[in-house]
Amino acid sequence: MPRVLHHRELVSQRNFYKTGYRMVDPMTRQFLLYRKGTIAVCLLAFILLMLVASGCTQPASQQQKTPAAVTATQTDNSHITISYPGSTEMGNLIELEATVTDSAGKTQTQSVGDHLSTTPLKWGATIPLTGTFNGNDHILVTGYFMDGSQRLVLDTTI
Repeated sequence: MPRVLHHRELVSQRNFYKTGYRMVDPMTRQFLLYRKGTIAVCLLAFILLMLVASGCTQPASQQQKTPAAVTATQTDNSHITISYPGSTEMGNLIELEATVTDSAGKTQTQSVGDHLSTTPLKWGATIPLTGTFNGNDHILVTGYFMDGSQRLVLDTTI
């Protein structure tokens, strides 16, 4: 006949051990991961790690250097040339007006195109200026556009 085990014998046979609050069976006890709030804390830490990592791995913003829409060059002490090589950003440009103030304070203004025109300024347009350009010469170039707006497109000293 099989032997009948009493409760006390069953408890010792299954290796129960007593914690501070309850009896715990080592075969069925919960892993630390499943205890109160541990999953939420781990998920929160994982999401935080992903946010930080994604911010660190994005490429640094690089500004591409586009050529200037309008340039000024001084070939010698008596000639300055304002050039508009062309730009898709300024496709509706209809007039360029250049004002040059030489080192002696003398100012001259010339333009290419017409601000009353309905056709854009051709790419490769130039404004030749002649004068005495011995020192620092201040150049302001204003662009006039088809929509009636105007803006300073070049402000430089050569």
